[in-house]
Amino acid sequence: MRRIKGDPTDIILLLVIVFFLAISMVVALFANTLIQNIISTTVLNESAAYGSINESFDRVNLFGVQRGFTLFFGILIIGILVSSFLVRVHPVFIFIYIITLGVAIFVGIFLANSYALVVENPQLLEIAENYGMVTFVMQNIVKILLGVGALSMIIIFGKIGGGTSGADSDI
Repeated sequence: MRRIKGDPTDIILLLVIVFFLAISMVVALFANTLIQNIISTTVLNESAAYGSINESFDRVNLFGVQRGFTLFFGILIIGILVSSFLVRVHPVFIFIYIITLGVAIFVGIFLANSYALVVENPQLLEIAENYGMVTFVMQNIVKILLGVGALSMIIIFGKIGGGTSGADSDI
């Protein structure tokens, strides 16, 4: 049976998943907005179902996508913190966690700047301005990574009893 373990690379996985999810959400919102505009500006807006279709697009774009992103982001953070409770690591490995967090923060700077370059595109700028949850997370990803990584290390290395000797380990 495989046991759940915390890992120093959890924070890097969080960063990569959130970056690709943010980019895909912006593209999905852009595509939904284009489809909604096509329906609104053509003969399709004369149908009996136009009102419900337009309302559905608004609901999905304004609430569903953003809140889904935020929910998934929160679940990822909770997963990292829960896995930190479930692992026992000897305190000598704190340097690996610190170096990994430093690398994640360094890479996070580049990914946040890459996201900013993507949404500076005039067609995507309106999407980024109107749907602020995704943009807020990506603008503050370095601070979030630092907070989650530090809290994870505090949980891992602050437990009473510390690490075990290996042969005695039951986790």
